[in-house]
Amino acid sequence: MNDDVHDFESILKLLRAMCYDPLINRKVINILKLESYPRHIVLSNWLEQLRQKNAPEQLTKTLLYLFDDVIAQKIFTLINRTEK
Repeated sequence: MNDDVHDFESILKLLRAMCYDPLINRKVINILKLESYPRHIVLSNWLEQLRQKNAPEQLTKTLLYLFDDVIAQKIFTLINRTEK
């Protein structure tokens, strides 16, 4: 599978999870509001908590995309456009 297609599908799954789970929605939006370095720290901490709670692997894998500054910015822009 093409990496771009896989990336898109993973991001789409994250957006769906955000639609259905208010906690994930709130956490992701708050993380996306942060600058790169603090975002990485907060995201790392949250991922560790999720792993300790045996969260679905698909969720934790998908959240890894938020470490990428370009992807994080695109998701944040998309979310802001749809909220208006």
